[in-house]
Order: sequence, then C-alpha cells, then structure tokens
Amino acid sequence: MSIDTPLRTESLSLRRRPWIVRCGWVAAGVASLLLVAVTIQWQTAAEPNPIPTEFPTVWATMDMGRFEEAEKLHDTLMRQKQHGQAYLILDAALCLSYKDFEAAESRIQAATSKGALRPYALEILGKSFHGRQRWYDAERAFATLAQENPQSHVAHFWLAVVYNDLHMFGQAIREVRLATELQPNAPRARVLLGSILVRAGRYLEASLQYQQALKLVASDAALHVTSTVSWTAALVRCLLQAGQFDAAMAAIATVAEPSVELQVLRAECLLALGQPAEAERECRRILDHDENQLAALVTLVKASMQQKAAPEYAQLLEAELAKNPTNSEVMYLLAQIHGQLGNQQRQQELLTQSKRLKQLQIRSIELLDDVWWQPDNVDGRLELAGIFDELGDIAQAKMWRQAADGCQQRIKALQDNRP
Repeated sequence: MSIDTPLRTESLSLRRRPWIVRCGWVAAGVASLLLVAVTIQWQTAAEPNPIPTEFPTVWATMDMGRFEEAEKLHDTLMRQKQHGQAYLILDAALCLSYKDFEAAESRIQAATSKGALRPYALEILGKSFHGRQRWYDAERAFATLAQENPQSHVAHFWLAVVYNDLHMFGQAIREVRLATELQPNAPRARVLLGSILVRAGRYLEASLQYQQALKLVASDAALHVTSTVSWTAALVRCLLQAGQFDAAMAAIATVAEPSVELQVLRAECLLALGQPAEAERECRRILDHDENQLAALVTLVKASMQQKAAPEYAQLLEAELAKNPTNSEVMYLLAQIHGQLGNQQRQQELLTQSKRLKQLQIRSIELLDDVWWQPDNVDGRLELAGIFDELGDIAQAKMWRQAADGCQQRIKALQDNRP
C-alpha cells in the first residue's frame, strides 16, 4: 500500500473473517525474533511467486481506502487455489487495515513470500511492526525493502516515519527527501518533511512543503476532505512564524468552511497585521460559540491590551492558569495585567515562574540540537521527557520517553547482532 493509505479504526472482530476459518491462526506465542528471522531472511534466490493478474487491482483498491470492495475482490482471488501466496499477503493487508497487527504478521509468516511478492510482504510487515512500536524491527523491515528496491518511495517514507518517531530527525529528513524525489506527487511525504522542518525552526522551508502537499491533495477527492483544513492550519502557523502575515491570510481564505483553529489563526493574523480591533471581534465571535477556546481568549487579551488596559480579563486568565499552571503565555499576559492593576507582588511571582519556564524551554532547544543527529542519545531524550513533564506538556513527555525506549531497543538489538 502507498504512503497515503488510510487505516480503518473498527476492530476486525466486528466484521466477518472468513479467511480465519480457512487459514487458522499461527500460535500467538511465536517469539518476535523468530518472526523477524523467518520474514526478513527469505532467500531471494528461491523460485519466485508470480503476481496474479488480479493482485494489482485488489492492492490498488485497498490503496484508495475502498476496503469493502477490496474484500470482495480478495475473496474472488482466494478461490483461485494456485494463488495461495498472493491470497495470504492480501489477507495480511486487510488485517493491517483493521490494525490487527498480530494477524497480519502471522499471515506474512505463513506466506514466507519470495520473488515478485516479497516487496509487498516486507511493506506490510514493516507497517505492522511500526503499529506495535517495535521500532528496530520496523526499521529493519523497511531498510531491507529499500536495499532490495532502491526506487521504493514507500520504503524511504516509512523509514522516515520510524526515524521521526524515534526523534532521529537528521535521518528522517534524509529518508523523506528520498521519498519525495522518488514520488514527487505523494502529499503525505511532503507533510512529514514539513513537520520535521518545523521542529528545526525552518518555517519558510516547511511552508513550501505544506503548500506543495495542498496542491497535490486538491486533485485527490479521498484525501482532500480530510486533509485540507489540518494541513492549511499547519501552513498558516509556519507563515505566521516566518512573518508572512498576508500569505497566511490568503491561505486561510482558500478554505470554504474554516475550522475553529483556522478562525483563531485568522485573528492572530489580524493582530500581527496591526488590526487589533478586528482581531478582538473575531475572538469574541469564536468565544460566543465556545467559551472554552483558550487560544481565542489569549488572542483576545493580546488584542485588548494593544488598544487599552485589560484588567477585566485578570479573573479569566487566573482561572485558566489554575487549570494549566505551566502555560507560560497565559502567565506572561497575566503578569502584564497585574502590573497595570498595581499588584506588584503577584506580577513578580508570575514573572519569576515565567522565567523558570523560559529557562526550561531554552534547555529543551539545546537538547534538541544535541539529539538531532545522535540516534543513540538516550539520556538526552529522557532529559527532554523530564523537561516537558515540568512544562506540563504530557504528550511531548510521553513522546520523548517512547523515543528513548525505541533508541534503547535499537542499541540493544545492534549490540546483540540480531539478524
């Protein structure tokens, strides 16, 4: 399947599974080392399995997310006994689409595919390992696919995904650039490259990747509906960071029904363009519909403070700070308001806390520079996890711990000389 294939979220157990009765289950306790050895060390010199004429049609149908249609075609192929290997591989792909990773891997192991079907099997296996956060196994599967098929954009894209998840950004950029060179019309590869460039603070370069992805997705109805709004928001954030405020407004205008996130970004653009009154009106309109939109409240306070003192927002911001005591932006705005109100002690408390958070943020940037090209720097990743814990960013902290765990897996596997 291509890099743009969606995965289904419903469980396979909720749908019919005719192939389970026919094929049976491989024992659930098979060790992962045996699975990797069996699947990745296939002998390419063996008699190749031909690709049945129906196979590309079924694969392409799944590629487009048309799973119901794919299952019907798959069942037709299954009845052709001479194509058992192809059947098992398509079976594995269907299991993967349901995120039934163990079933997908068991079918690939049963297939032990060689020849023309091998790249498809390696792709499914790598995606399944990635879904189970078995980082080293996923890296090895996709690296094998890339080594045997240097022109495979799928292999390089998924290597980039694995390296990005491990926060090995230098390696991720190298692989995703290869993927975009091999298949320039794959939008998600450009979005991935854009997101990595954002981490590096290279906002203009990132915006070019998002713009290209949006051009590509405009001609793809399946991706257009789900991706346009979120990718446009990412583009606008890059343009705002790069000081391209007019371009950011123009990007928002391309979306017929902007999300709340895009509406808040439009208010931020108006504020940056020196139109605080218009920004304030936009934020008030958003908050009238949903008073819990913190980003809109923050922008509203900024807009109000540009026009006049904003003491009426002190209570609201104190309430928000109580919910999230590490929100440095709210903390700084609140300190300014207390300064206007003459509450010097409270202002100083907030500024001291804000300074501590700023120091943590600076340290996180320094560490990010350290680990960027250091795939084995486990300590740096763990320190980043601790910093984000202190900053109250639980998602980032979890992500960095996962990255550290993945690096430890990778180091141990390399030390053990795993096949």
